[in-house]
Amino acid sequence: MKIEEYIKNNVDKRFDGNLPFKTVNKTVKKKSILTDFGQFESKIYFLNKGIVQVEIDSSKEIRILDFFFENSFFSSYSSLLNQTASDVRIRAVTECDVEIIEYSDLQQSYENSLIANKLGRLETEKLYLKRVLREKMLLTENAKDNYLLLTTKYPEVIKRIPLKDIAKYLGITPESLSRIRKKLIS
Repeated sequence: MKIEEYIKNNVDKRFDGNLPFKTVNKTVKKKSILTDFGQFESKIYFLNKGIVQVEIDSSKEIRILDFFFENSFFSSYSSLLNQTASDVRIRAVTECDVEIIEYSDLQQSYENSLIANKLGRLETEKLYLKRVLREKMLLTENAKDNYLLLTTKYPEVIKRIPLKDIAKYLGITPESLSRIRKKLIS
């Protein structure tokens, strides 16, 4: 789905298809880095096809903070909004087709476009709710329930993301994830 179709389906049914900002289409190879640690983010991405993961460098290892799937906006938001070096890395899990919006173009479109403002507000709300759900999940659920929630909400996870990365996302070892999966199957 392209951004225009996404806006028409999720923001405003009356949208005429004329975007208030420029986009650039790009195909990103599997395992490519879109934003690296220390880079200053200047773009917002819309994921037409594929999966990306957001990684953070903890004191012991790289951990996975989040996955983004088709029809999602993503960026190193703390870097973008604060104009500071990124503390996360964004990597393509699969080959991805993205539409890229320069942050400066988006900011300019907020000045003149109701549709840009509405899109920005709705996507911010969506991202906030996703973060709150993730925090609650990590604080109140066990690994098995978190795995079930993830695979129920995103069934493509099992088919397209390596188990070691799912384990990192859940904050457990790959061996623990294997035990959970074995118990669920039996």
